[in-house]
Amino acid sequence: MTEINRTEYGKYGACVEITDGVRSMLVTTDIGPRVIFFGMKGGANIMFEDKNDDINKSGEFFDKNLPGKGGWHIYGGHRLWKSPEYMDTYYPDNAPVAVETLSDGAVFTSEPELTTKLQKSVKITMADDGTVTLEHKITNTGKEKTGKIALWALTVMDKGAKGEFRLSSADTGFLPNRNLVFWPYSDLTDDRFFTDGKKVTLDWKDRPPFKLGARVDDGKLVIRTKGLVFTKRFGCVDGAEYPDMQCNAELYTNELMFEVESLSPYTELAPGESAVHTEVWTLDKE
Repeated sequence: MTEINRTEYGKYGACVEITDGVRSMLVTTDIGPRVIFFGMKGGANIMFEDKNDDINKSGEFFDKNLPGKGGWHIYGGHRLWKSPEYMDTYYPDNAPVAVETLSDGAVFTSEPELTTKLQKSVKITMADDGTVTLEHKITNTGKEKTGKIALWALTVMDKGAKGEFRLSSADTGFLPNRNLVFWPYSDLTDDRFFTDGKKVTLDWKDRPPFKLGARVDDGKLVIRTKGLVFTKRFGCVDGAEYPDMQCNAELYTNELMFEVESLSPYTELAPGESAVHTEVWTLDKE
């Protein structure tokens, strides 16, 4: 049976614990929100924790547009972002989060962003078998329609992880059936990246950044780390336009962490309108 508890966690302060008694998830409420801990109860955290504040952004954009809000900090763990990635994506989420407790989870809602007028929330529920459903929502609280945006769910995991996804095997005749997208800093000779023609894998090593994206038809990313298997499932909508050259999934790694990312199709939100992007997580022993 799912239990919901209030607790404190290290430098992150107040958190909500969501647990089935076997798995434990901690979600920050003083900042974020972030799923800052996910693992077996009493076991290791598979999430990255930026304890030394190594990853942050500050400077003129923040000083000019967001006085008093401070700079952006990754903090670690899982978060909701907006794509495409511009400076306004890095909105500082340093304020307390509104929490609505449910019988099997909670809803975490941030204040509307001053620059974009977007408000983010994540509804997180855990089933009795430990399956976690995350409903990411962005609402346009402004008076004008947004441009094209996508919901971007980033799970920032601790170093040592290895991720994989399957390539499409659909028979599309004369048309292409798969894509792989790389960022300018990704060295294609790097042995962290490998494909056998059926699946793609990316491994963590203590090296500079590497990022790749793809349209993953089965909407499934599998990550192995710390003797556990973490699976993230999400949508792949036929005919929809996705960011980053039609990517609904992306993997990123550097010397500190391993990111597992999914994206919704592009949408435009009228005033008061919302969009939702859902992920389903499982975590089991390997």
